[in-house]
Amino acid sequence: MFTGVDRALFGAAFAERLGRAGLTIPLTAVHRLVHALEVAGPISKRQLYFLSRTSLLSTEADYDRFDRVFNAVFELSLEEMKNVESRRAVSAPRRDEDAYMSLRVPDAEGQAGEGLPWATLPSVAESDEEGDDATDDDAAIPERLPSVLDAEMDTPFDLLDPAMLAQVEAALDEALPRWPSRPSRRRSVWSSGDAIELRSSLRRALRTGGEPLKLTRSRRRRRPRRLVMLVDVSGSMQSFTKPYLHLTRSLAQTGHAEVFAFGTELTRITTSLRRRSPTEAIDRASAEVTDRFGGTRMAHSIHALLTDKVWGSYVRGSIVLIASDGWDTDPPEEVARQMAKLSRRCHKVIWLNPRSADAEFEPLVASMAAALPHCTEFLPGHNLRAMSDVVDAICT
Repeated sequence: MFTGVDRALFGAAFAERLGRAGLTIPLTAVHRLVHALEVAGPISKRQLYFLSRTSLLSTEADYDRFDRVFNAVFELSLEEMKNVESRRAVSAPRRDEDAYMSLRVPDAEGQAGEGLPWATLPSVAESDEEGDDATDDDAAIPERLPSVLDAEMDTPFDLLDPAMLAQVEAALDEALPRWPSRPSRRRSVWSSGDAIELRSSLRRALRTGGEPLKLTRSRRRRRPRRLVMLVDVSGSMQSFTKPYLHLTRSLAQTGHAEVFAFGTELTRITTSLRRRSPTEAIDRASAEVTDRFGGTRMAHSIHALLTDKVWGSYVRGSIVLIASDGWDTDPPEEVARQMAKLSRRCHKVIWLNPRSADAEFEPLVASMAAALPHCTEFLPGHNLRAMSDVVDAICT
């Protein structure tokens, strides 16, 4: 099975059929199924059953309806799938600009709407030598594939390959329309300022016989607001560690952000992430963190940040981003105490928890429940679409 078959088209059609049966199949589940089919290669019907059920379903309550749909689909589709003549092979190399999907039009005798589209990419062969047009059986509706980033908007970061993560990193750079700023103590001359500059106004009055005919106004200057990001590198966040390092690299490149990795200890990795090569930067940062994929001591790491002679003052007035699932070995009371100190010192705390993307998520973990009251924003940040909310939270 699936020799030369368009797996993406099959996955979309199968998910649509399950949706008509009352099952909710998210796009990420379809992506998992397509990726699993690409890895598994040609498989049997029994293997396809367990692979698709594992990829698409999340609860046992849906097994019965899935079984009914699966049996109904493949009783009608297997015969068509075994017929080699029902699939058109690609006869020439496919170019990027000619990337189309083929939606096969069923014949009049077929069960329209019953079977699944065992279609391949359309043939680029020209019409036959006699100049006849293509037959109705070969009719196809070409449809442009979406752009790479648009197709991956809802794909979790832990399912993206390094090349796609680099593109997401570049997209995040462009998504920051302006860096957040804060008012400073210094002032600058401004025609519609909110205060009068006495010295400048008196100096100008000397030119008009001591009469202040025109006042000089000023306003407070604005400076870029500092940003501090803490990335959890423990075992429970292993699949999201490298994606978040790619995202924090785009922030570190601005020069106004500091990035720390924490597990059992706190490690500054900003210098490594500022390297020009993304691959070299991530590898160098990963090598610096010696306690990755182990336990988590959140309270200890926050305390180390706040008591540091340099970075403790850097946190004051800054935006703090914490990327963690909240699973911690420190006592919840200590986590709440350190989070309270952090929230009083910084401008705001934004917490990214990829597990909160689940509709049934509840902050039942003791450490997460203790830290949540001290967070200004609590966001999933698990894919590119969700990162738009993170960018808005940073810039506002």
